[in-house]
Amino acid sequence: MRKSTIGHVGDRCSVEFRVRYAECDAMGYLHHARYWEYFETARTELLRECGFRYRDLEAEGTFFVVYKATCRYIRPVRYDDLVTVTVKVDRITRTRVDHSYEVTRDGERLCEASSTLACVGRDGRPRLMPDALWSGTG
Repeated sequence: MRKSTIGHVGDRCSVEFRVRYAECDAMGYLHHARYWEYFETARTELLRECGFRYRDLEAEGTFFVVYKATCRYIRPVRYDDLVTVTVKVDRITRTRVDHSYEVTRDGERLCEASSTLACVGRDGRPRLMPDALWSGTG
């Protein structure tokens, strides 16, 4: 079976974030929607580590849209916390990529999530990943 060059199952990337005041709710907790921005940043960095820039894929007409997303908030993340977001590739097919995420602070798990990204063209319709992503040729 061929493996995708956009990553392999088990590949991971970690990114640190300092929680900004503007990202928090009135209680000083990181707003639940902001987690997904952190996840996207980590996922984009993982793609970059594999040799691809997402903006180049878009320019060539390849897009990855969120098909499914789940999140479990275990402990609150607060203003000025330094957290680590780790993304891991769980599954890759010619049409989708499944990721899992973990947010930690000083080694303590605060949040876990998962997402499924579907490969689509400019028209928003599902498509196969280009061979350059999948096989590394081209």
